[in-house]
Amino acid sequence: MTSRPDRKLANSLSLLVCGILAGVVLAAVAFPAVGLSGMGAKKAADSFRDLPAEIRIPPLPQTTTLLAADGKTVLASFFEENRKVVPLEDVAPVMRQAIVAAEDTRFFEHQGVDARGIVRALVRNQTTGEVTQGASTLTQQYVRSVLKYSAANAIQFKAATEDTAARKLREVRYAIALEKELSKNQILENYLNITFFGNGGYGIHSASEAYFGKPPSQLTLPEAAMIAGLGQDPTQYNPVGNDEFGTRPALERRTYVLRQMVKMKYITKGEADAAEKAPIGLNPKSNVQGCEYGRANFGFFCGWFLDWWQANPAFGRSTTERLGMLRKGGFRIVSTIDVKMQKAAQKQVDRGMSAYNRFATGIVLVQPGTGRVQAMSINRKYGIHKNPGGKTYPYTENPLLTGSTISPGYQAGSTFKMFTMLAALQQGIPLNHTLYAPPQFVSQYIGGCKSGRYYCPKNADGRMTGVHTMSSGFGESANTYFVQLEQEASVKAAVAAAQSAGVVFRGKKDNENIKWAQNSNQAWGSFTLGTAQVSPLDMANAYATVAARGKYCKPTPIRSITTQTGVTLPAGNPSCKKVFRPEVADAANDAARCPVGDGTMSGVSCTHPGGGATATSVGSAIDRPIAGKTGTTDDNNAGWFVGYTPNLAAASFVANPDKYFDTVPDSHLPVQIVRDTFASVLPILPVKNFVRTTKKLSYGTLLLVPDVKGATPDEAVARLRYAGFSVSINYDAEDSDQPPGRVAGTDPDGGSYVSKGSSIRINVSNGKKSKRDPRVDKLCKADPKLPVCKIKPGEPGFPAAPGRP
Repeated sequence: MTSRPDRKLANSLSLLVCGILAGVVLAAVAFPAVGLSGMGAKKAADSFRDLPAEIRIPPLPQTTTLLAADGKTVLASFFEENRKVVPLEDVAPVMRQAIVAAEDTRFFEHQGVDARGIVRALVRNQTTGEVTQGASTLTQQYVRSVLKYSAANAIQFKAATEDTAARKLREVRYAIALEKELSKNQILENYLNITFFGNGGYGIHSASEAYFGKPPSQLTLPEAAMIAGLGQDPTQYNPVGNDEFGTRPALERRTYVLRQMVKMKYITKGEADAAEKAPIGLNPKSNVQGCEYGRANFGFFCGWFLDWWQANPAFGRSTTERLGMLRKGGFRIVSTIDVKMQKAAQKQVDRGMSAYNRFATGIVLVQPGTGRVQAMSINRKYGIHKNPGGKTYPYTENPLLTGSTISPGYQAGSTFKMFTMLAALQQGIPLNHTLYAPPQFVSQYIGGCKSGRYYCPKNADGRMTGVHTMSSGFGESANTYFVQLEQEASVKAAVAAAQSAGVVFRGKKDNENIKWAQNSNQAWGSFTLGTAQVSPLDMANAYATVAARGKYCKPTPIRSITTQTGVTLPAGNPSCKKVFRPEVADAANDAARCPVGDGTMSGVSCTHPGGGATATSVGSAIDRPIAGKTGTTDDNNAGWFVGYTPNLAAASFVANPDKYFDTVPDSHLPVQIVRDTFASVLPILPVKNFVRTTKKLSYGTLLLVPDVKGATPDEAVARLRYAGFSVSINYDAEDSDQPPGRVAGTDPDGGSYVSKGSSIRINVSNGKKSKRDPRVDKLCKADPKLPVCKIKPGEPGFPAAPGRP
């Protein structure tokens, strides 16, 4: 073990060597033509001259700031070192003076190395027997910091920090060279920005905020003197959280700096005395980073932004490299989030359901034509705080609105009918395409059903039974119409349409079904009824694709990314492509106006006789062209509504994220959330109209339905097929004045015009004449529960057939 006298001698010798080397350097620099005595001096001088004359100054790690779309509202910060580089003019003059007084009183006199300071330090340390005074100038200290940040590996970092003569020599060489390249003010500015002042304050800007909650331009004399005193030992002098000594070391150090400032005639003794008496006046600002500590109600958007960044190869080769770039790059990122829209959306979500409810509800707003996400709200709190009673809410960081492989989303119900409709329209099947929608339909798809091995869905309401067009089937959400349409267009085509629009299938079972549907026309018949798991972001963006007339844009959280040097990166530009022909999307938009009660532009009916739209309150509340679709799963395990205008799309849901088969309390809640959010935010957007689709995609080729009443079913089938229709037969014989076994009539009726390729349903007669009006008969077939259907012949109010009592 080394004795104390030995350590004193070692320290003195070490400093002596550094002093000699510095002397040699100074001599070599000042008198390059003079021969130096002694081989050691010559060798040192040669080594000095062999060092590189230029130092590479790397960009400093800086804090990245995520802003709202207004470019002002700070959502979150990301950093490894909380630093913001500021120009010298943004630093109070008194702060500049204080740091010079504290660290290098001869800064404006020497040329990087202070020979007088070296001699003074050598004499002082020799006298005391300890290294009590250093000789490094402010320029040398800056060089030392630069070498640390330049180190590419552990060996280089050690060389930049170890206490050796070689390191001192290198610093001297670079300091002298640097003084020739940069002005004193540039060196001072760089020093203030690179220095660590403790309490998470990297650089003067962060230090000023960390201790006094203000920018460095507003620092007072006492504040500047305190910060300047921290540079020498930011741990010992840190007044925040110093449990052992409190603020006393910081105040003593402040006094030292103030007296140095008096010596340098920066301030008067009276000013120094007044500053010494001033309270320390700490007003520390929290030094935290990341989405959890960002602006309230923006956490889930911020979390999605972070996922987006880490998945983007433009920012690095790995997620670790990309995250490092975010935390060191000092980017100014303007996001897509609209503060007013976010506030309005969050208000409706909070009104609809508490954060302490086991059910989650939320909404995502996307701008059609750009993919920019403008609001993202949910009844949860973003964070990893402990939840009461071991629950998973209200705090969570799970991407409940954006989806992941762990949280793939929720069954979206009938909102998926949009994709079957798109697939059909792409194949030229028009909006006027007619199909008979029975109360229950036995399909070609394999699936459990009480009546057999085939999938046999039902309509949600008996009043949906009857002849539908694509528009009325969509408006009323007739399941049995859309399963038949899916058979014509194919599940494979419907899946492709969903993916083209922007739906991402993350669930394992869904991806298995997709593979199955690629090779079988009996696979996944429930697709059109929304049994796949998707996120609200997926659905908002998919419908935004339709709103943008078939233009898909990758959903993005950013408008712009600007580097430290003011360069704007292309990663902020929308990434879009055409995925549907404009007329196909226009036709889908036309039909999507039906559920909200807005009416079509094509003239194709939105409902069939006796039916009704599913979300008419939306059209009533919004005074501009609007479209949308409701979605409810079996047993009300989830509720959805996706609403949109040509310039804004929104998807809202309600479900239990932890138990998918939990019945929701109100499946209509998403309709209310979208409707009331739109009522608040749409007035700030210009009114835009949808585009009328082509006549061909509205009606196709209209053909006359032959009147086959009284014919045999075989004859009727032949005639109808020859006329250009597909045919189905209803063998559940009905009352008719036609002979038994003959055709009682068709749906649609003979003599009407319907689109080529539509399905005509043949109804077979039982030979019994109905006493009831045929029009009422049709209504009662659709919904036997109607009051008029319960009135018996002879009773008051019975709707008798014409010519009958």
